[in-house]
Amino acid sequence: MGFSEVMRLERFGEIDNEKYRGYVHDIHASGSHLLSLINDLLDLSKVEAGKLELNFTSVNLSDVADHALKMMQEPATAARVVLRKSMPADLPSVVADLRSVRQIMLNLLSNAVKFTDPGGQVIVSAQMTPGGELKLRVKDTGIGMTPDQLQLALEPFRRIATEGRDAEGTGLGLPL
Repeated sequence: MGFSEVMRLERFGEIDNEKYRGYVHDIHASGSHLLSLINDLLDLSKVEAGKLELNFTSVNLSDVADHALKMMQEPATAARVVLRKSMPADLPSVVADLRSVRQIMLNLLSNAVKFTDPGGQVIVSAQMTPGGELKLRVKDTGIGMTPDQLQLALEPFRRIATEGRDAEGTGLGLPL
């Protein structure tokens, strides 16, 4: 990952060949994907063993959404899916584990982008309910799931077969 990043940023000189530049990008993207899979497996193992350590702090959900949207912008652009955010400026912080909230947001956005057709959109929003709870929503114009499919998708390593779509994944994003 480190070497591909150095090459991608052309730290020691320009890469003149466009094909090589593309290969460097592919190497970095593949390494990032592999690292993500390894981290998902490790997290699942920790959860199942009751050893997942959480660090509760004050978390600004608007900042988390901005971070996740920035991370997902490239895949969304490639899929021709529009990403949007709708959150009030006075949204209070929540007490949560920042790393976990970031991962949840990324997993939800990743699935939304994967299963939204070109020209569609994904909207991240949050609001305070009358009961004083904070409601976070990731809404998309994708194909959706039935309640039975959703229940299956929340089981580790289960993936919903969707005709005409061959999306990457291990089936760990939603369960985590």
